[in-house]
Parts: sequence; structure tokens; C-alpha cells
Amino acid sequence: MTGPDEPGTAPPPRRRSFLARRTGTDDFGIVLSLLVTAYVAFALSSDQWVEILVLVLYLFTLGLAVRTSQPMPHQRRFVRIVLVVSALVALVALTVLPQPTADGVLDGVVCVILMTALVVILDRILRRTAVTVQSLAGALSAYLIIGMFFASLFGVIDVLTPGPFFASGEAANARSFQYFSYTTLTTLGYGDYTAALFPGRSIATFEALVGQVFLAVLVARLVAAFHGRAEAVLPEHTE
Repeated sequence: MTGPDEPGTAPPPRRRSFLARRTGTDDFGIVLSLLVTAYVAFALSSDQWVEILVLVLYLFTLGLAVRTSQPMPHQRRFVRIVLVVSALVALVALTVLPQPTADGVLDGVVCVILMTALVVILDRILRRTAVTVQSLAGALSAYLIIGMFFASLFGVIDVLTPGPFFASGEAANARSFQYFSYTTLTTLGYGDYTAALFPGRSIATFEALVGQVFLAVLVARLVAAFHGRAEAVLPEHTE
């Protein structure tokens, strides 16, 4: 018999994680599905249990985004730290702090999670040289994440600034922030919700600029990748 260290003995296969068995490279369809689920959950209710559910969905979104984007090892380590610290901070906030303060802390945690996921997804999309259904799903995921990030950022501003967030004096919640964020991101400008103070107004203006620049840059990048792939597969014409 040969010992375990003798040449010719194959090492035992490593057990793959749950995420590794369920996802592959550039499988952004699942990421998009989780984000749409979180969006619908906030659209239907703003109860605290819904906020906790959405936070869990965001954590899974970040984990799946890392798994499917195949980042560098140091990026993986950073994301693991973000996941662990975010979960611990959220748990402490829910068990120790009063609800208004806890909501602000949760919004801050969500901002960190979503920004990390956005960077990971965009890094992968911009490195791709082909336009596929999965790359389009990744682009849509990034666009949704931008709106969700600013919705949570508005929640943080609401906790940090005195008085109501909206000029109408209406009490703000997760649903109203999400609605306000996406109408701002898409520059619809209905006017039924406007920020009362300049911190909120400044962030809303910046979100509108980010939305326009994102669409312009991303569409240009996808079109360039599509044309580059089309030219690569065209047969060379000889005279």
C-alpha cells in the first residue's frame, strides 16, 4: 500500500460550499433575483421584520456577487470581513439600541454592504469583453444597487438631522425612501416627495448625477464590447 504522502496519490477532493454548488462564474441572474425580491419586500411593507429580511437578502447578494464575480484573493478577504462585521453590528444594534437609532445603524450597515457589492459587480462587468444575458443582468443589478444604496443613505441622514426629512412633514420610512430614491435616480421628478434640508437635497442631486453618468458610461461600455466581439468574429476579407 502507498502512504498518503507518496507520489501518485491524488489529494482528496475539497468539499465545495453551498454558494459554489449553486452558482457559477458571471451568474448574475440570481443576484438580480435577490435584489428584485428585496425591492418588492420594501414596496409592500416597512415593518422591522421586513428590514431584517432585506438585510439578510443583501448579505446573500454580496456573497453571491463575490462568488460569481471571481475577485482577487485580497478582495475576497475584504468582503468576508465586511460580511462578518456587518452581521455583528446589525445584531448588536437590534438587541441594544432603541429602534430609531437601530434603524439608522442598519441603514449604515446596508450602505456598506451595497457599496461593496456594487464595486465587486462593476469590476467584473467592466473587465468583460463580451455582452451576454448575464452581463446585462449584472448591469441591472448594479443599477438597482445604486438606488437601494441611496435609499439607505437617506435613512442615515434622517437619523442624523433634526426634523422631518421630507418638506411635507410626513414621517419617512423605508418605503418612502426607496420611492424617493428611484424617482430621483431615474430623474422622474414627480415632486410629491422633496428633501426638506440641504443635506438631503445635496445627496438627492448627487444621486441624479450618478444615475445619468452610470447609464451613459455603462451603455457605452456594453456597446463597445458588443462591437469588439462582432468585429472579432467577422471573417477577414481579402482582395
